[in-house]
Amino acid sequence: MRLRPIGIRGRLTLSYVLIFAMALGGFGIVSYEFLKSRMDTALSEELAERAAGLRGYLRFDNGAATLRFNPNDPEQAYFVQVSTRYYQIYDANSGMLLAQSPELDFLGMQLTRDELRTIISGPPFYDVTTDQGRLRFRNEVIRAPTGEVYLVQIGASMKQMEDDLRNYFQLLLWLIPVSIAVASLIGWWTSGRALRPITALAESAQRIELTELKNRLPVRGTGDELDQLAGTFNETFSRLARTVDEMKQFTASISHELRTPLSILRGEAEIALMHAGSEEEYRRVLSSQLEEFDKLTRMINQLLTLARAEAGETPITRKPVDLVELVKSLTDQMLPVAESREVQLHFECERDSIVVTGDANWLERVVLNLVDNAIKFTQPGGSVKVAVRSSEDKAVLEVTDTGAGIQPDSLPHIFERFYQADAARSGGEGAGLGLSLVKWAVDQHGGTIDVASQPDHGTTFRVNLPLIKRS
Repeated sequence: MRLRPIGIRGRLTLSYVLIFAMALGGFGIVSYEFLKSRMDTALSEELAERAAGLRGYLRFDNGAATLRFNPNDPEQAYFVQVSTRYYQIYDANSGMLLAQSPELDFLGMQLTRDELRTIISGPPFYDVTTDQGRLRFRNEVIRAPTGEVYLVQIGASMKQMEDDLRNYFQLLLWLIPVSIAVASLIGWWTSGRALRPITALAESAQRIELTELKNRLPVRGTGDELDQLAGTFNETFSRLARTVDEMKQFTASISHELRTPLSILRGEAEIALMHAGSEEEYRRVLSSQLEEFDKLTRMINQLLTLARAEAGETPITRKPVDLVELVKSLTDQMLPVAESREVQLHFECERDSIVVTGDANWLERVVLNLVDNAIKFTQPGGSVKVAVRSSEDKAVLEVTDTGAGIQPDSLPHIFERFYQADAARSGGEGAGLGLSLVKWAVDQHGGTIDVASQPDHGTTFRVNLPLIKRS
């Protein structure tokens, strides 16, 4: 059986609980040790104060030890009573026990001479385990003026301190699990509240269908990470919507472009079958159909070239190309075409050589397409001027015609696939793919292309290409 992975909410809650448990456990250990140290130090300081205070009431006469205080003074009486609950006095020289409290007498605690010497030379405090619990003693060595040395031991029960520490430990054992349980509930609620905007984003994203790409994810306006995430998704949806619109436009355009010549071919074939009877009539129909086949072939080739170019399957070579020589040669080749349409074609350049880095074949396609369009869309008696010049760090190619021009509302779309301007401009020729290829080629060469046109006053296409960098 495959276990279901823990969700983000569960992982956040688990992380929060683990961190809280470690922090609470660390706090418990540190606080317990701190309390133990403070209570231990307080007990030792209290014993030291009792020993110092009791020393002022002790008197030694002829080997006997007595406590002299005013029994009518409640403070003195209480202090002596508390301080002497666990106490012993020894003659350090002989090891004789001179005085002992009833509590210690009951417990049978009496030191041997060796133990006495060890205690006198040892630390001032030591603990003893008895039937009544642990006791802590303070060792006080007193030297009498006559030279005798006495050991005074004042003790106190450690039971209260141990009980307090045990109660605190039990409190921690009860408090830590309860706190972790409460922290788990709070962490689960908090993580759910924190993830609620993400859940809302996911639900909004699920409602966006391919047919409703104009919808967007809600942005709260807080500027936090979630708003940034929503903004990123909205930008992605915008790009996706543009792509889908282009695909729809592409499908509709290619369907239209293919349907027209196919309809013509079918119609001519049907008319020929029904009415044509002579060989010359059949030749005329076949000749017309060949023109439609050529148009289809050109459109399909352009479409395949553009698709391969946009897919990155068409490499661009980077070699020095003399733009003046290339454009002049192509302009000469286009002269017969211009003359057949009664259009004057001119080439202008003030320099003998302008060198750019690029692919000669693609640059040739750019020039031929622009010049061919200019000739095609210029009425008989008009002119086309092709000019090459340099400006700062770029080469400029300008193709200007005196044709019908382009309407202002068509200018932003002329580089789109299958887009064709009005009939006056297009003349019913072409498939609307040439300028798309031109735009792609110019972009690949790191250049720019723009167009300026006025209806009935002609059009100018301007291509800017970076000049070759010379060391």
